[in-house]
Amino acid sequence: MNLVILTGRYPSQSSPYSHMFVHTRSKQYVAQGHRVTVLVPSESSQSYNIDGVTVVLGPVNELVKYLLDAERIMIHLLLHRFSKTIDAGVLYRFILDNKIPTLFFIHGVEAQTIWSDRRDDISWRSPKSIARWLYRDYYLIKRMINTLAEFVESDIPVKFITPSKWMLNEAIKNTGVDLSKKSLVIANGIDTTNFNFTDRWADRDKLLSIRPLTYRGKYAVDLVLETAKRMPPNIQTDLYGMGPDEEKIKDIAKSLNITDRFTLNSRFLQPIEIPKVHQKAGIYLGVTRMDAQGVSMCEAMSSGLPTVSFSTCAIPEFIEHNKTGLMAKPYDMDEYSALVSELAENRSLFEKLAINAHKSMVDIDIVKTSTQELTAKLEAD
Repeated sequence: MNLVILTGRYPSQSSPYSHMFVHTRSKQYVAQGHRVTVLVPSESSQSYNIDGVTVVLGPVNELVKYLLDAERIMIHLLLHRFSKTIDAGVLYRFILDNKIPTLFFIHGVEAQTIWSDRRDDISWRSPKSIARWLYRDYYLIKRMINTLAEFVESDIPVKFITPSKWMLNEAIKNTGVDLSKKSLVIANGIDTTNFNFTDRWADRDKLLSIRPLTYRGKYAVDLVLETAKRMPPNIQTDLYGMGPDEEKIKDIAKSLNITDRFTLNSRFLQPIEIPKVHQKAGIYLGVTRMDAQGVSMCEAMSSGLPTVSFSTCAIPEFIEHNKTGLMAKPYDMDEYSALVSELAENRSLFEKLAINAHKSMVDIDIVKTSTQELTAKLEAD
């Protein structure tokens, strides 16, 4: 099958982390014998090949020709822009007019406003942050609502794919567009062959979290620091990631007097590195304020790291409390830290959660989820 993937960004030699989750899917499609072409709107033209995937960047009016022979189109975070050169509207219009079979993935940004879902992300001292909020909430979302409505009302063969039921309901609630009749819930696949199960009990005094370094907001790094502060001195906490608040996080760690048991590893991790980092830890801190799934959490679960998170957003769809992980009430840090402590002291609980968590991730192995995407029935309503 000739597959065309439309996305706002894609990994390259100079930007290896751009929408890596899309490339992970692309590699699976190639492995299953399909031809994959990725199109990325750009002011300038460029093409390259990565892991058997052809990537083409260019103005949208040049990219439309690659859609002519597409047997199935996959859309990931293809957003509207002010600039006509890179505005996704041209590509959406071509797909609708030519009724090309499409999987329209909704990850969150397409259907969520910052004000209602991620207000903590707004820095009132940063003009850039305020501009981003205004652009997202008063321009992008309104245009995306119109686009989603057109795909629903058209007789184009389409399915909207969300990684969780929570994300589907969130998209419907926020946009007012009833996507349900043309929707499928397919989790973001986990490469369980890369994240092999190992017994981590001996390292139970080592806590791990992998998050972008934004102190508050959806990634909840502040809750990682709060957890580290509440742990006894023998419990070490490692945080991996990069982001704008690196220095702020370091300063707060000093003010909390936890630098002897909290380590900030300021760098992005290549996918091949993550299992190695898992092998140095015993418990995963799945902190979050907004997750449509929690891929880093699921990867840790696949590696056999018992995970503690909160019963919020989509987390309960991926953790069954006291079976595949532990969940505290949303942002109840007394309960959360108590659960982490219990896990570090209770071997039978630790081992039960680790084994069950890994088994649950096999159900969303990336080979299975990519096959679901490729075989999804796309019938025009």
